[in-house]
Amino acid sequence: AVEIIKNSPTDVEVMKTIYGITRLHIPNILYKYYYLSDNESENIIRLDTLREKKIFMAECKSLNDPFDNKAFFYRGEELECYGRLKEYKGRIIDDFSSFHRITCFTSNGYNCMPMWAHYSNNHKGYCVAYDMNENYNMLLKSCMFPVQYVDQRIDVTEIMKSHVKNLLIEKEKAEKIGEKKILINDFTVIWVSNLYSLLKHKSWSYENEFRCSVPSNSQGMPYINAIPKEIYIGNKCTEINKKHLVDIAYTFNIPIYFMDFNDCSLDYQLIHKRIL
Repeated sequence: AVEIIKNSPTDVEVMKTIYGITRLHIPNILYKYYYLSDNESENIIRLDTLREKKIFMAECKSLNDPFDNKAFFYRGEELECYGRLKEYKGRIIDDFSSFHRITCFTSNGYNCMPMWAHYSNNHKGYCVAYDMNENYNMLLKSCMFPVQYVDQRIDVTEIMKSHVKNLLIEKEKAEKIGEKKILINDFTVIWVSNLYSLLKHKSWSYENEFRCSVPSNSQGMPYINAIPKEIYIGNKCTEINKKHLVDIAYTFNIPIYFMDFNDCSLDYQLIHKRIL
C-alpha cells in the first residue's frame, strides 16, 4: 500500500482498493483492555462510557508511545521552492496526527498477561470483547484497521510535493476569477496520515494491535458507538469496580468473567471464571 500510494498519490480508486483489502483482515472479535486506578472520579467516567455503549477516541499525541505517528516524514527543504513555503522552510504540515483520533484493540484475546499488565494497570482494570459483526458496531468496524510492524520509516516527500502542486494550481485558478477561497478535492494527505499512522516499530508486534481511526472533527467525537459482547474483570480489580462491571454486564445481559490464577496448576495462564 505504501508503494502504491507513492506512485498514485491522487488516485481515489487506489485508496478504495486499499481500504477494501484491509476489510479482509478484521477479526470477528477484538479485545480492548481498560485502565482503572485509585482515582474514583476517573474510573466512574470510564465505566459510564462503557455503560453508555461508547468508546473514548483519544488524540494521537496522548498515546503511550511518544514515537507513535513517526513512521513517516517529509523533507521540508525539498518544498522550499514552492512560493511562500520557503519562509516556513518547506513545512506545510507539522502534526499529521491532529487529523484523526484513535482507539486501540488487540486480537490477543482476554488471556494475555502483558496486555493486562501494560494496559489494565497491572490487572486492576478490565477487558472487553467486541463483536465486529454486531450491527451496533458497524461504524466501529468500518473505521478499524490492522496495525503493521516495520523496522524502517517512510519518506513521503513526493506525496507532499504532489499535494502542494495541486494547492498552487487551485490557488492560481481562484485568483484568475477573483475568488478568495479554494476548494481542494484531494484527500491524499488525510489518507496518508491515517494509513501510515497504522505503522509501528516491530518491537511492538507482541500487541497484535488493531486501531479504530476517525477524522478529528467527525460527528460524535470524542466518542464512538460500541456495544460489548463479554467483559473480563482483572485479577486485582477492586470490589467496588467489580460491582460496577457486574451491574453493567447485567444491564446488557452479557457474560462477565473474573480472571483468576491457580497457584497449584502447571498451566502458566489466567483462568476466566464466569460470574453471570
